[in-house]
Amino acid sequence: MPLLRLVLVGAAAAADATGVEEAAGLLADLIGVCALPPLLAATDQPGQAGVDTLMAQLIGRDGAWLVPLPQDPGRLQPWGGRWSELLGAWRQPTALLIEAHQADGGLPAASTALLQHCGVPLLGLIQWGGRFDAQARRRDGLPWLGALAQADSTDANAVLSVSLRQRWVQFAAEAR
Repeated sequence: MPLLRLVLVGAAAAADATGVEEAAGLLADLIGVCALPPLLAATDQPGQAGVDTLMAQLIGRDGAWLVPLPQDPGRLQPWGGRWSELLGAWRQPTALLIEAHQADGGLPAASTALLQHCGVPLLGLIQWGGRFDAQARRRDGLPWLGALAQADSTDANAVLSVSLRQRWVQFAAEAR
């Protein structure tokens, strides 16, 4: 299997950055990859050179890894761009974290549309916590991977792990 290198971004992540970081740690453990520190850019520097260097360093890392992005991917940043645009420009595979209370609203569809519009290779959506309603998620037509349980729920996490790995293999084959 190709090395899994993934950014985990939260929908409206700025509201609860610690949730994205906590979920990234759990997800990295679940799929057996290295959990990296959060993806952050020096926000006091205008221009994109600093974030391009940051992305080049990230992509150049050895091994399999997962890194959280604890900032809203659609928000204009002081360096002059949006994380969604940067992830798309670098073709960085990404998973979108949706909190359980957000799953039935418009945020999952809006965040998915934003990432797709920016050319981000979106592997799928992961529900953070709560009971995963697979039937409702199929009806909304979004590429859901499953749920990451905050408490001990080996069944939900096992389904998510298999789903994420299958999507990664599919993505890697399409990228060739």
